[in-house]
Amino acid sequence: SVTMRKFLYLLYLLMVFSMLFACGSDKTASISSGSSNEVGSVNISAQSILAQAAKGNYKEGELLVKFKSDVVNASSQQVHKAVGSSVVRKYDIVPNLELVQLPKSVSVLEAVKNYMTDPNVEYAEPNYIIRAATFPNDPYFRNQWSLHNDGTYAGGTADADIDAPEAWDIATGNSNILIAVLDTGIAFTHDDLVNNIWQNPGESSCTDGYDEDGNGFTDDCYGWNFVNDNNNPMDDDGHGTHVAGIIAAAGNNGNGIAGVMWHAKLMAIKILNEEGVGENSELIDAINYLVSLKQKGANIRVINASLGGGEYSKAVEDAIWSLNAEGILFVAAAGNGGEDGAGDNNDLMPFYPASYKPFNIISVAATDQDDTRVPFSNYGITTVHVAAPGVYTFSTVPYALNQTGYGVLEYMAGTSMAAPHVSGLAGLLCSYYDGVHNTLFNYQQVRNTILRYVDVQPTLEGWIYTGGRINAYRALSSLLAPTNLTAKTGSSSTRVSLSWEDNATGEGGYVVERSAGGGVFAGISQLPPGSSSYEDSSVSVGTSYSYRIKAFNDFAESFPSNPVSVTVPKKRHGGGGGCSIGTGQNTVTALADLTVMLIPFIFAVVMRRRR
Repeated sequence: SVTMRKFLYLLYLLMVFSMLFACGSDKTASISSGSSNEVGSVNISAQSILAQAAKGNYKEGELLVKFKSDVVNASSQQVHKAVGSSVVRKYDIVPNLELVQLPKSVSVLEAVKNYMTDPNVEYAEPNYIIRAATFPNDPYFRNQWSLHNDGTYAGGTADADIDAPEAWDIATGNSNILIAVLDTGIAFTHDDLVNNIWQNPGESSCTDGYDEDGNGFTDDCYGWNFVNDNNNPMDDDGHGTHVAGIIAAAGNNGNGIAGVMWHAKLMAIKILNEEGVGENSELIDAINYLVSLKQKGANIRVINASLGGGEYSKAVEDAIWSLNAEGILFVAAAGNGGEDGAGDNNDLMPFYPASYKPFNIISVAATDQDDTRVPFSNYGITTVHVAAPGVYTFSTVPYALNQTGYGVLEYMAGTSMAAPHVSGLAGLLCSYYDGVHNTLFNYQQVRNTILRYVDVQPTLEGWIYTGGRINAYRALSSLLAPTNLTAKTGSSSTRVSLSWEDNATGEGGYVVERSAGGGVFAGISQLPPGSSSYEDSSVSVGTSYSYRIKAFNDFAESFPSNPVSVTVPKKRHGGGGGCSIGTGQNTVTALADLTVMLIPFIFAVVMRRRR
């Protein structure tokens, strides 16, 4: 009958009304209109974005996506769903702009292509990495392309460098880090080195003739001269001073150049004569001396050995093995090839000490200003580990060698110049991952970090172990601790939402640690790289929790983030988006609840009329 149809129609409307309002207050809202500065903006296409992204300087797993001004929230969510991404953050200052997290199975470039083919998307671009860059005021820093290459020096390629200024934003060194330079000595009075020269605290005088620290070396104030067996390790060749300046010429002092480390202590250990020649016995003597100092408390972390030869010595290898027990890294030049000027394969024709097998050795090849392996540099896919710049290298030399053309600063080339770049980076890592700024690295963790976080180069792949040139910034920033951790919980929720700043650039992932009621922190979840949020659903109402986050890789973990505490509130009845009927309602939800209650009554009336 007509009456029956009216009642059924009314029932239908009431059911629709209840579905709209009874189960929560969320609404589907339009994203606000586009910004007023869209007119005249750069024309963006998928091709232009992908061309820019090809540089690879972006954070993995994230995109910045801007939808067109007339796209509603439901439509944008469908676009995200199609890619498999989730929204991390929305921005008020740029309407319709969202930061999204990509699934692990989708690369940044694939996601750009997917988003840019959707008509609802205005643009989708990688979350590019930006860095402050600390440039020192040393007047000849512009000549140090190996530290910062802008492409103008010697016809080089921009960014074919170790990214030193970016690394200096994290650490510039520490005077507690001792680096021993086994070489021709050091001009320890050089005004760009003098403040970074080690002085033996056990010797109150350099001339009183007493061995005050009892180590068997009288008045060894700055190191030792094993060539002449005296306490004057002054450089009479120039090579050792040049190496020392690459490692730790005083940076930002308005003078000369900047070392990879601005602050360190260099130990002058002379084992090569004025012609750059020495003997294995002197090398062993030097190692024995350094081990003795380390055991007496000297914080020797790195030895630089820009020297070598083709003959194997079991005695030298045993001496280097002894350094493992002392936690000292041994950085060695891979060698400069034979008389024909071409580099040798160290896998077939070893160059020692770089080719010895102890776990603490890093063997270093040389690259040029275009990130190409220099033809004279030795190589070896198993015995040469990493590369560093080694030509047109501008560094310190002694004053007193004017007869050979040396002055205060000179250019040199060779794997002898490449190795101290690595020693300087090792020193930077020791100064930052020191148990104070971040977790304490041992020598193996320093070595692993240097070898893992390289810039892989086609000209090095298949030639050396890592296939890459060192990158100081990538190494130092690899395990930066998370910061700005926050925790939130809704008034009717038994979930805690965490968010933090993901600072690390080379983490294997993040671990979430939780403490309940003031107890011990324990890990509750491991998250993939690039994570910056987590939802803990395994909490109990009325309980207080503390949280912290750590970055980790397979050989270390960072210091934890700032801890945060939160108490999970007890559930309140009604309100907040459920279908319950109770207190805390407004007019709309009250009407909706009334409708829900009336549905069975109306249905009964209709059925009664039908009978």
